[in-house]
Amino acid sequence: AFLSFFVEHRRRTCTCVPTTMALAQMMGMVAAAGALGYTPLPPRFSWDTLPVFYHSSNQSGPYNEDAIKNISRFPMVTIEKFQGPCGHSKNASPACHQEELIVAELRKVKAVNPNISTVFYYNSVLDFVQYDVHARMDADPSLKLHDAHGQVVMTHCPSPLGQCDVFDLGNPATRALFIAVCVNATQTGVVDGCFVDRAVDKQGFMSSLDEGTAQRYMAGRQLMLKELQQAVGVGPIVANHAFGPPHDNISAGTGVNFAMIEGFAPNAENLGYLQTTVANGRGVQAHSVAGASESAVAAFLIGAGYHSYFGMGGWDDGQPHWSPVFEFPLGAPYGPATNANGVWTRRFLHVNVTFDQSSGTGTVQGWTFPSGPTPPPPPPPPSPPPKPTPTCPVVAAECVWEHGDLAMSETETWEDCCAACNGNAQCTKWVHHTGAPSKNCHLHSTNATSGTGPASATCGQVTH
Repeated sequence: AFLSFFVEHRRRTCTCVPTTMALAQMMGMVAAAGALGYTPLPPRFSWDTLPVFYHSSNQSGPYNEDAIKNISRFPMVTIEKFQGPCGHSKNASPACHQEELIVAELRKVKAVNPNISTVFYYNSVLDFVQYDVHARMDADPSLKLHDAHGQVVMTHCPSPLGQCDVFDLGNPATRALFIAVCVNATQTGVVDGCFVDRAVDKQGFMSSLDEGTAQRYMAGRQLMLKELQQAVGVGPIVANHAFGPPHDNISAGTGVNFAMIEGFAPNAENLGYLQTTVANGRGVQAHSVAGASESAVAAFLIGAGYHSYFGMGGWDDGQPHWSPVFEFPLGAPYGPATNANGVWTRRFLHVNVTFDQSSGTGTVQGWTFPSGPTPPPPPPPPSPPPKPTPTCPVVAAECVWEHGDLAMSETETWEDCCAACNGNAQCTKWVHHTGAPSKNCHLHSTNATSGTGPASATCGQVTH
């Protein structure tokens, strides 16, 4: 039987990977480039202008013709998991056919420029319900990760349903199924590789697994990356946060050829991630949280190497994410950047770049960056900070926790959210977003890391 990821007319033109095929057989079929009828393309790279990439989706529906033309200016394009309205709806299910929706947009991009390297979004942890593969997972619960009590692991995921089961990558059958989804996408002839989200991130549910399952799962995550890259050959496997040693050891030795820095900011930490990825011989996508600002571009150019790309914008806003800066002449670097007391400098053919890692500011001499919008009026005085209580001893304003997700719910106050964390044995950290339309209370495990949040966010910690 074949995975029913593509409509009937697509099946007639696509040689897809059977779900019942053993992993070793599948790997043998795809070992040679183009063994299944299409050779995935690596992304084009040039220093002529700022090397850039696109990663987003259009939640409202298909991209229109003008949008596709704009997106096709990028040499590397990824379409996200929430392409179209179905995956965001409360009725999200495999009937959304998310795989087909992603491939359909990448098909349009390839029609404009077949040399663009196109990337299919896929999450290596969360079994999103809007994907066809979720039906296959539901049909065989052994493919799902189970905790020490034999229960299916459910973890927070960014969807209206709030919870997703988890791919048990320690199970060879699950791993083969996961790889087959990406390989099948490439065999449409319009997809070159896959974006693998949560490729190396620590997961809060790990503490719920028995020791043997945890070891198999972690080994399976690493093996999946290696086998997936082998399966698509030179096509891009963009493993999120997989910067390589010493940052992470999961991706070491896997051969994955790309990583993403999600939330790239002009600071020493993110510059270090970029330099580590380049030093490990990987391509990198630096997804800027500061847009195409001069400081963000400067930090990127200081650390960029061959197959380093700069990008920006929301994950599902359907916007082109293009900037006039992307057309300015750059030219190849004369060499690597040099560092003098935390101030980095680097010369390119057409520009000179400096970046001060202590202040997070940089300049690109030779380019004139567009003026920003008129600054908004000053905000009103801040509200008094929240006061700790006996059951919520640690509480702060304008902060968030990232990673280690456990659950989401709706609560009226931060005190209610803290109480929800006290009632969850795995929860030690919580965030309450005042005024959020839904799911405004987020619970996290000890693996969560701190971040700066909006004024509407209150967070804290509890002990059990």
